[in-house]
Amino acid sequence: MPEISDQKQHLYIGLMSGTSIDGVDVALVDFKENHCELLGAYLHPIASNVREALANIATPKIKGQNQTENRIEELAELDVIMGKIFADSVNRALDKFSVSQKQILAIGSHGQTVRHRPDYNHPFTIQIGDPNIIAEKTGISVVADFRRADIAAGGQGAPLAPAFHNAVLRSDIEDRIILNLGGIANITLLPKDKNQSVIGFDTGPANTLLDAWYLTHHPESTTSFDQNSLFAQQGIVNRPLLKLLLEDPYLQLKPPKSTGREYFSLDWLEGHINSFSENIPKQDIQRTLVEFTTVTIVNSIQNLSVENIKIYACGGGMHNSFLLNLLSEKLLTNVQTTNKLGVDGDYLEAMTFAWLAKQRIEKLPGNLPSVTGARKLKVLGAIY
Repeated sequence: MPEISDQKQHLYIGLMSGTSIDGVDVALVDFKENHCELLGAYLHPIASNVREALANIATPKIKGQNQTENRIEELAELDVIMGKIFADSVNRALDKFSVSQKQILAIGSHGQTVRHRPDYNHPFTIQIGDPNIIAEKTGISVVADFRRADIAAGGQGAPLAPAFHNAVLRSDIEDRIILNLGGIANITLLPKDKNQSVIGFDTGPANTLLDAWYLTHHPESTTSFDQNSLFAQQGIVNRPLLKLLLEDPYLQLKPPKSTGREYFSLDWLEGHINSFSENIPKQDIQRTLVEFTTVTIVNSIQNLSVENIKIYACGGGMHNSFLLNLLSEKLLTNVQTTNKLGVDGDYLEAMTFAWLAKQRIEKLPGNLPSVTGARKLKVLGAIY
């Protein structure tokens, strides 16, 4: 690790727990002299019972759920639980990196999204993980609640990562797409022509449906995902089901747009499956979901009508070689990872929120209206 004893004013920590809820990504980032360098990275576990509770609270409809049950108390308690988990993740990371709290200027905490409804009559987004608790338990200032200022300005509140992509990954020699394969897939178009606007949006589900279906039928699995799509590769694509999934209204919308697991849920999938009279093999459904993820991403990229573009993947899905090979075949180009650009794709989103914390501390904008649809540039986040 580089010597950082004299870099207090440049060090930030970014925290990210995405829709896959597979742990808390902690990124220690140095922004000295406008340069962005990942000094340390750590994945903090989330206990299985907490992960299950988060998945349940983030799903609008739960089978067997008593409709009269008051879930507000459950939500409030999870807010506290996640605040403690985020704080513990920072303290554990500081020990791992041999860095003191006094060397960190601020923590940028995305929080755990439990609902994202930017298209409601009264648009809203909810991320939990009380930043007051993070600040209290770490002794470090925390910047959180990044999305709502953009929504207040008429935007989607998401995706926010394209602004960071624009700051650190844009090239003047090639057009690039940054493809995030998290629970939800999203793309950022970074034109090499600086006069052209950055475009970014959620293409649809990536890992959220794949993981949910796999775990439903592999409750004994030691992993929370279908590693390298091995289960999916035992099946074949069910074309009628794929066609039905691809007709979803969200996929027909033009950007700006964003979505989440509250929309593309297991209930959403099972509703489509139940419309078929025949019994579709479980492995065929898994394979169809891989195809669905692939096609929605490919269609979104091809609709941008940009030739000779380079595509760099990040997020947990970048380790799924089967998925990346399918994308490369359909896009007729080799989909690489952001690691090729010198940025660790596993921690790119956590780095985003370290950068957003820096932007807030320096009172600089953190959104891109061309991406979110907001009326103007906004300084995002509140300081705790």
